[in-house]
Amino acid sequence: MIKSSGPQPKARSSVADYAHREVKTIEEEATIQEAGKRMARFNIGSLLVTNNGAYVGMLTDTDLARVAAARGLNPTTEPVRSIMSREIAAIEGHRSMEEAQTFMKSRGLRHLAVLAQGTIVGVVTLSDVLHYYQTRPATHA
Repeated sequence: MIKSSGPQPKARSSVADYAHREVKTIEEEATIQEAGKRMARFNIGSLLVTNNGAYVGMLTDTDLARVAAARGLNPTTEPVRSIMSREIAAIEGHRSMEEAQTFMKSRGLRHLAVLAQGTIVGVVTLSDVLHYYQTRPATHA
C-alpha cells in the first residue's frame, strides 16, 4: 500500500527536481543478505520491494540494522518480505522540498517514494533534503 502525503499545487523547488530517478528494487523473496549487498553495491539506503513487478513494500538500511539484527534473523536464508515495510511512504513529485522535509520529520522517515500521477518515478532521501537546504538561495525577511 502506498501512503501519500496528498496532492497540492506545484511549489518553488519540487521534490521531482531532487529525486533519484533510477529506482532500485529487489524481489520480496530475495534474502536479506542479497538486499544488503545490493544496497552496498549502489551505495544506497533503501530498495523498493517488488512481487512480480508490482511494488509491495520498502526496505531500508534501518530495517537491516535494527529489525533483522534485533530479531536474530539469518540473513542468508530469511527473505526480505519478513523485515520490509509494507506501506510505501510517498510524496507527489510536484510537492515542495519543504513539504517533503515536514512529512519525513513527522513520520521519522529517511526515504520517500516519489510519485507522478500515482506512479512511483523516483526516490527522495534525507540527504537530498539536506542538499536542497544547503544549495537553495538565501531568503531575506
